[in-house]
Parts: sequence; C-alpha cells; structure tokens
Amino acid sequence: MNKIFTVIHRILFSLSILILCGSFVFYLTKWNSLPEQIGMHFSHDGQFDVVASKFYGFYPHIVSSIFVAITAVANYFLPKIKTGLKLTEQGEKIFRTEMCMALDFFGMFWCVFFAVWSYSVSMQIPLDMDLQMNFAKIFLAVIFVINLCGTVLRRKHKIKTPNKEKNQQAFHRLSRIIAYMLTAGEAFLLFWIWDRFPADEELYFNEDYYGLAYFANLDKYLDKHYLLIPQAVLFVILAVIEIISIKAVKSNKKELVTLLDKLRLTSGVFFFWWNLILQSGIKIGIVSVSLFIILNVIGFISYLIKIRNCKI
Repeated sequence: MNKIFTVIHRILFSLSILILCGSFVFYLTKWNSLPEQIGMHFSHDGQFDVVASKFYGFYPHIVSSIFVAITAVANYFLPKIKTGLKLTEQGEKIFRTEMCMALDFFGMFWCVFFAVWSYSVSMQIPLDMDLQMNFAKIFLAVIFVINLCGTVLRRKHKIKTPNKEKNQQAFHRLSRIIAYMLTAGEAFLLFWIWDRFPADEELYFNEDYYGLAYFANLDKYLDKHYLLIPQAVLFVILAVIEIISIKAVKSNKKELVTLLDKLRLTSGVFFFWWNLILQSGIKIGIVSVSLFIILNVIGFISYLIKIRNCKI
C-alpha cells in the first residue's frame, strides 16, 4: 500500500480499537448498577428476548475482539502472499490495497454494530434495529464501492496470457464449487435451526406461534415452511443454468458458458445472503436486490457485446 492508504488503514484500525475499548469501559462503568440478571439478546423489533447473567454482557466485546483479530491477521498476511492473479506488480498492489481497505471497513462495522448492542445492554433499553440496519447498509455500500473501484483500476494492469481457455475453465469450476457449497451450507443451516422457529424466545413457548417464522418484509408471522421457497427457487435456477451450461460446453459456446458461470455465482452468493437475512427475521433490503439485478444486467450486456464483436 502507498503511504496515503497506509495512513487510512491505521486510522480505521485504530478507530475500531477505540470503539471496542470505549464500549468495554462503558459497560464496566455500569456494572455495579446492573442487576445479576439482565436483558442480553434482542428480537427483530429490538426488545429483549433473552435474560441471562450480566457476565454475558461481555459477549459483544468478545465477538468484536474476534473480528478485530481476524482483520489484523488478514491485513498482516495479505501484503505478503502471492495472489496468483494475472496482474502486473502495480495491479497486485491495487488488489492488496483494495482487500485491506475492505477488511478495515468490515472489522469496523462489527465493532460499531456490537458497540450499539452493548450500549443497549448497558443501559437496559431496546436496541434501535433501524440504526443497526442503516449501519449495515452504509458499510456494505462502502465495501462495494471499494471493490468496484479496485476492479476498475485493476483492468489496466492485467497480464494478457495466451492460456485464456485454462483461465475460463478454472473460473467455470470455481463458480460451480462456490455456488453449490453456499447452497448446500445454507440448506444444512436451515435444517439445523428448523426447530428454533419462531426465533423470538418470548414467543417460543406460545402455542399461537407454533410452527411460524417472522418475515420482516411483510411484518408478519407466517408458516415457517415458506422459508423453503427461496431454497427451492435457487435449486431451480442452478438446475436450469447447469443444463444450459452443459449444452453450451458441448457446443463450444465459450461466451455463453462464461455468462452462465457469472449468473450461477451471483445467484449462489445473493441467495445465501437473503436466506440468512430471512432466517434472522430481518428485512431484505433494496440495496442487495439492486446489486443482484445490476450485476446480472452487466453480465448480459457484456455477453451481448462479445457476441456482436465475434460476428463482426
């Protein structure tokens, strides 16, 4: 990283540490005024749904520390490892800077997220869920912009290689692995937590809510089997893409194969995120949906341009 980004990196990392330490100290100042049993966890509307010993009040600080440690270790090793990307030396630097900056904002987001959580626990007041979601949207948008800028800058520093076909085959395999692993992992997670619905502890033993799950976008409790719909939709999408992809490979339609690989990858990643959001009783935001649409539209436009150039 150049000096400017090194300074920014140190500032962001230092802010994360300060937020973590400040939250920890604030909780300690409230320790003696708190009862032995305190509200510790929050439902989708920000109300306490779990009461536990106040020693569990250190949970947000422990989780924040783990994220800070992960960020620190990743940022330590990232500048030293070879990425294996077909980039010039300058392109490698841009990529490492991009990753370090994204990691810094990722770590800072969790420090802010759990600091707000800890404040509500310390004061024994409801958690502002809208504030939490706004934080998430802001940090995700920043990370997306960083990666987008990095991608644009790196395009000028690609090393052209005659082995393009091997790279395409590698991306084809990688997109399948990532999409199928995310899909299988999410299906297993849903199976694992199936009996936990409804998620709100205070409603868990209420017979009126038996077998229901909260859908934040509709602000309703509905049959938890509706959670299977996104899984089924993703299975259908991946199956259709796989069938078309196999035929495209046999027909040697390389541009179509690349497009399908991109669609498979974006579908796997975004549906994985949306399923996690649904199972957590949180609204699916317009930002992630817009990104999904934009990325797929860009993929289709790129495909049409390449097909048109091939014909010319």
